[in-house]
Amino acid sequence: MKAEGTSPSSLQSTEMTASKPAALAWIGRDFWSRYGVPVALVLMLVFFSLQSTAFMTESNVMNILRQSSVLAIAAIGTTIVLICGGIDISMGAIMALSGIVAVVSVQTMGIPDGAGLVLALLAAAIVGYVNGVLSERVRIPAFIATLGTSLVVRGIAFVYTEGRSIGFGRGDAASGQVIQWLGKGFIGSVPVPVALMLLLYVLAWVVMQRSTWGMHTYAIGSSERAARVAGLKVTRHRIQVYVLAGVLSGLAGIILAGRLGSASPSLGNGVEFDILTAVVLGGTSIYGGKGNIVRTLIGALFLSTLTNGLILMNVPSFYQQISQGMVLLLALTLDRIQSRGAR
Repeated sequence: MKAEGTSPSSLQSTEMTASKPAALAWIGRDFWSRYGVPVALVLMLVFFSLQSTAFMTESNVMNILRQSSVLAIAAIGTTIVLICGGIDISMGAIMALSGIVAVVSVQTMGIPDGAGLVLALLAAAIVGYVNGVLSERVRIPAFIATLGTSLVVRGIAFVYTEGRSIGFGRGDAASGQVIQWLGKGFIGSVPVPVALMLLLYVLAWVVMQRSTWGMHTYAIGSSERAARVAGLKVTRHRIQVYVLAGVLSGLAGIILAGRLGSASPSLGNGVEFDILTAVVLGGTSIYGGKGNIVRTLIGALFLSTLTNGLILMNVPSFYQQISQGMVLLLALTLDRIQSRGAR
C-alpha cells in the first residue's frame, strides 16, 4: 500500500538515489581490482622518470625486466597455489636448492647441462611434493608445512656447501654454458629470462583460463566442500599444484644461478615475501578461489620497478624494505576489504 500523497515516480526516484552509494562502492572495488595496480605502475613510471634521467633508458628497462623475470616465474606457481586454497613460503629455499643442484651437477660431477637441469628441477619437484603431502595428507597447516620444509631444505644446502658459494668453471675448465645462457643470454635483443617469463605466462594463462584443470583449481579454492561433493579429487589436485609451484621456483633458482654464475645456500633468501607481495598485489586472494595470472605479472613488474627506482634515487636499502612491507600490508588490507564486500 502506497503512502498518502506519494507518487510512483517519487518512489522510483528515492530507490534510485538510495542505490547510488552501493553502486559507487561496487564500482570503486571493481576499479581497484581491475585497474588499480596498472594505474599505480604507470604513475610510478612517470614519477621515477622525472626523478632520474637514467630510469627510462633502454638498458635500465631491460634491467627491470630481467630482474622481475625470476620473481615473476616463481610467482606463477604461488598464484596457482593461492587460487587453489593453499599457501607456500618455501620458494626461496627451493630456489637455493635447485641452483646448487644445477651447479654441482655440472661443475663437480661433470654431468651435461641438460641432465643437470633435469636433476635440479626434479629436486624442486620433490620438495613441492613433500609440501603437498604434508599439507593435504598429513593435514599440517600449509603455512607451517612449507615453513618447515623451507628450513630443512635451506639447512641441507648450508651443510652440503659448508656455507660457501659454488661457481661454474672458467677458461679451459668452463662449464654450465647452457645454464648461464638461461640466466644472462639473449634471443635477438631480448634477454632469455624475459622470453621464458613471457612464454610461461602465456602457457599459464591458457591452462588456468581454458583448461579443465584450471577450472578445477578455481573450484577447489572457492569451496573445497562443494568440489568434493562434485567428485573432484581435491587432495590429489592440490598436491599437483604444490609440485608445479616447486618446479617453477626451481626454474627461477636455476635462472638466478645462471645469471650470477654461481649458487649459494643463501640464494633467494627472503624472496618468498616479494613473491607473495607481487601475487597479492596482482589481485590474487589469500582466501582462495580468486586470482589472475596476468595481474600477477603486473604485480611483479610493479615491485621490480619500485626497487629499481628507489636504487636510482639512492634511497637506503632499509627504506626499500619498509616500502615493500607497506605495499604488502596495503595489498592484504585491500584483499580483506574486497573479500568482506563480496559476502
